[in-house]
Amino acid sequence: MSNQSILRITRELHEIQNGSDLSLAVAWRDVDVRHVRALIVGPPDTPYEFGFFEFTVKFGREYPTKAPIVLAITTNAGRTRFNPNIYAAGKVCLSILG
Repeated sequence: MSNQSILRITRELHEIQNGSDLSLAVAWRDVDVRHVRALIVGPPDTPYEFGFFEFTVKFGREYPTKAPIVLAITTNAGRTRFNPNIYAAGKVCLSILG
């Protein structure tokens, strides 16, 4: 992975951590910023309100040219599909990301 890619991921993660949006949290081990855990709190006035949704995010060597791989962990052991873009197995599919 290029140093530029690692620097960008690190900068973006720190921006999220230091930002004012409390509905998104990220964590990673310092030894590998390419593997991230994210927690999103459901927004008010939506069916997801008060929900906690956990994801793994894996950045490849081609980031930011290629989108990271995102996997939803909050799927009730693969039994629940709560959004058309999130499969019960955890795959997150966003056509805009390719």
